[in-house]
Amino acid sequence: MVLKDSIELQRFCHQRGVRLIWQDLFEPNERASKVDAVAGLCREVARFTTALVKQQQPFLCFGGDHSCAMGVWSGVMRALPEGSKLGLIWIDAHMDAHTFKTTPSGNIHGMPVAALLGQGDRILQRIYGGTGHLEPHAIVLVGVRSYEPAEQALLNRLGVRVIKMSALTEPDALCLALKESVSYLAQQADYLGISIDLDAVDPGCAPAVGVPEPGGIDGRELSRAVAGIADAPGLVGMEIAEFCPRYDSEKKTIRLIGELVTALYGDMARREVC
Repeated sequence: MVLKDSIELQRFCHQRGVRLIWQDLFEPNERASKVDAVAGLCREVARFTTALVKQQQPFLCFGGDHSCAMGVWSGVMRALPEGSKLGLIWIDAHMDAHTFKTTPSGNIHGMPVAALLGQGDRILQRIYGGTGHLEPHAIVLVGVRSYEPAEQALLNRLGVRVIKMSALTEPDALCLALKESVSYLAQQADYLGISIDLDAVDPGCAPAVGVPEPGGIDGRELSRAVAGIADAPGLVGMEIAEFCPRYDSEKKTIRLIGELVTALYGDMARREVC
């Protein structure tokens, strides 16, 4: 509701030729267990993205944490033409590749990559609920800088491409990485999605996140890089996760969200930016 009611976000998008058409706000069942609440939320989100992709309508999803990605992208895969595959650019400080068997924290938002890849344990697969999964070579993780050995071992075993933050420190490195990721995924899949966890961005640019990690991506650089792939063939939509408004005292994160949205869908996306 904070984003929907944000005058700053609406004005920013309007100035750049984007009109946000808000749909339902999905909320978890507070009386259900954590597992059942997240599972129910993912089912609702999946129905939403399935319907929009079938209508060939580009979408934008805002999620409280990255566990919603299980619903967003399973719903997309369900809607694709038979035999088609989804490629996913996953921009995140974390690998999000734990299962309930490996997690040190028990946080479900640290598990969506494992679930999307079909690597979840029994409980995680019950939350995920989808029958379609990403191929390991159809996802690229970008900006990673905080993870546990079990996550890295899983992704290494599957052959998932991971571009760590240490490889993105040179000027224009992120722009080049995203363009190269689009080219790579075009060889693996027919459609493309972008999933952004705001904690991929340095906390100085995006303080309003639940799990801040220092040494991250510059916000303006990320917006430029997203604009640079706005014309990618088969792009179905974008997800932005982990906005925690209580930490956004200067509204830096809301402004960044506006920049990311308009980078993909606004006037900025029609300019050569990197």
